[in-house]
Amino acid sequence: MSAVCPAGKALLWVHDLSLAYRNGGQPFWVLQDLNFQVPEGGFLAVLGPSGCGKSTLLRVLAGLLPPTRGQVCYASRPLAAPQPEIGLVFQHANLLPWRTVLQNITLPLEIRGVTRREAEARAREMVALVGLEGFEHTLPRDLSGGMAQRVALARALVYRPRLLLLDEPFSPLDTLTREQMWEELLRIWRHTGVTILMVTHSMTEALVLADRVLVLSPRPARLRLDLTVPFPRPRTEEIRFTPLFGELVRRIREAILSG
Repeated sequence: MSAVCPAGKALLWVHDLSLAYRNGGQPFWVLQDLNFQVPEGGFLAVLGPSGCGKSTLLRVLAGLLPPTRGQVCYASRPLAAPQPEIGLVFQHANLLPWRTVLQNITLPLEIRGVTRREAEARAREMVALVGLEGFEHTLPRDLSGGMAQRVALARALVYRPRLLLLDEPFSPLDTLTREQMWEELLRIWRHTGVTILMVTHSMTEALVLADRVLVLSPRPARLRLDLTVPFPRPRTEEIRFTPLFGELVRRIREAILSG
């Protein structure tokens, strides 16, 4: 029997979540007995070894995959299907090459029947928010990797989502561009108040950006560590060189590598 969604406790509530695929008639467990909550306006990072099921977890939280057992609640309601208030950004921008920056951002609104005038107005707001003014009519082939990811963020944010799911959005970028995108993401988070859950392979990225860090075990993914990040905001670059930062990196690494 499904658990009752708690009222007002968290924007996202995950209870005993398990997911299995069928492999020759036998269940192949990917996620097992996950429990966590994400408060409204929070920023949660999820780490774990490659192939442990992090991206699968995001698809469940986006309403794209139903859990085999357990329950996901969004805004105190069972999550049974994709919601317009939940945005999802993948590792690669996946822009339509024949559409300009502005047209890529308006696409989700067009699909939902929003008028062209309103869609373009909202898309221009997002262009300003992600710092792409002057590139509205540029095609994806003429964008850098960082700019393409800004377009992908704008496309997800044009819905005005309450929850934004990010699947390693900065991993294809070089180090300096990635760090610039950290600052941009934090600025957008502060400006919009959106709740963020981000999958990442970078322990530094998780500690610089997130309020909490979850570490998953090898498949089937179980929750191995739930770490509250103690650094106040706004965070400066210097925290990365403190003993406490090094200690937290050690704890996360141990959780990832432990058998």
